[in-house]
Amino acid sequence: MSDVAEGLPIVPHLAGEFYTWVWYTSEQRGASFDLPAPVGTVDLWVDERLAFRAAEETKVVAVMTGENPAATLEARAALAGGKVLQEIRLGMRREDREFCFTLKGPAMHVTALKLPSVVTEGGGGQGMEEALFERVHLYDEVCFVLSGLFREFASVRASPAWQEQVLPGLHDWILGRT
Repeated sequence: MSDVAEGLPIVPHLAGEFYTWVWYTSEQRGASFDLPAPVGTVDLWVDERLAFRAAEETKVVAVMTGENPAATLEARAALAGGKVLQEIRLGMRREDREFCFTLKGPAMHVTALKLPSVVTEGGGGQGMEEALFERVHLYDEVCFVLSGLFREFASVRASPAWQEQVLPGLHDWILGRT
């Protein structure tokens, strides 16, 4: 747990629960999340990668890649067998901008980020500077949306609805009963 040694207050199971909740909720909502203001509506879906670890391990033991790995029986079987999501590749659309990124590990690091195309006008050094600022702004947008998404998860996770509605629905979903 090098993240803990670096001073990050991490509860190891929380990231896996968050990743699973995002996957489950995106399927239940048709990939549309209506997050509280100022975030607003965001489309979010599982993209081309899911990586699982055994519950007591930190190393990845199963990886599913390709087009729509979330729809495979193997992905749900991994959850049903007690494996925990360690990495999840997500696609995100906000307004007319589309992003792809991977959330990784218990610290939920954003990796393999693909930003929308940067469009700048003009040439020379000023165009490069504008492109840099636009890319920084787009990265901030991803962090902003993830923060809103995690607040939504934390609100649900801390409410009675988690035990009464979400967990039973999640278990039925994993077992293919919904």
